[in-house]
Parts: sequence; C-alpha cells; structure tokens
Amino acid sequence: MPTMIAPMTAEKILTPKPAAPPPLTWITGKIEQILLQDKEHFYVVTVNDGKKTVIARFGDPYTGKSDILTTGDPMYSLIEKAFFANYNVELGVRDFGFDPQAGVERIIIDRVSVYHM
Repeated sequence: MPTMIAPMTAEKILTPKPAAPPPLTWITGKIEQILLQDKEHFYVVTVNDGKKTVIARFGDPYTGKSDILTTGDPMYSLIEKAFFANYNVELGVRDFGFDPQAGVERIIIDRVSVYHM
C-alpha cells in the first residue's frame, strides 16, 4: 500500500524554526559589580567564584538578545538584594559566544538562586 505524505505549503517551508538555546551552566559566587548602561540596553553583573570573575548580562536566555531592564524585573531585584547583603548567588546562564561590540562573551542570565553559606 503506498504511503501518503502531506503536501508542503509555502507557509510551512518559510516559517522559521527556533534554534535550541545554548546549554544551561551555573556560575556560583558573590556579586562584585552591577553595571547598567541604559541607552545601550547593556546590563551586567560580575560574579567572583574565588578563582575568576565572570560577566553575565540580562537579556533573553533563548535568543541572546539584549532587552530593556525594568525595576519590576524579579531577577534584577533578587541580584540587587544579594549584592547589598553580600549573599552567595548561583546564576543559571547561557553562553551565546563572543560579542565584539561589547568586547566580552554574551553570557545571558536565565535563572537566579540566592543562598547563605
């Protein structure tokens, strides 16, 4: 018996398929700095794990695109509180590779965990 295959429409062919985001990795340590450059939509935190400092930025963790950060962002609020209280943080991040305009890796924050040691 022959197999029937549904015909491909132009819409199906032209619809972009989302690429899988980079894998989630974790950065653990203390927040050393919060840098906000609002006009450029460049919002970063630096985390020191005792051996090295990692720069992580706010943005879309599935596309790597920078976006406007608002005061209502719960991740920023949690990071800010951890910074001023000197708490330890774990940031779940995704590395989208080197950003030549910024001169650093495009490591985007996906999730935040704050804890006491």
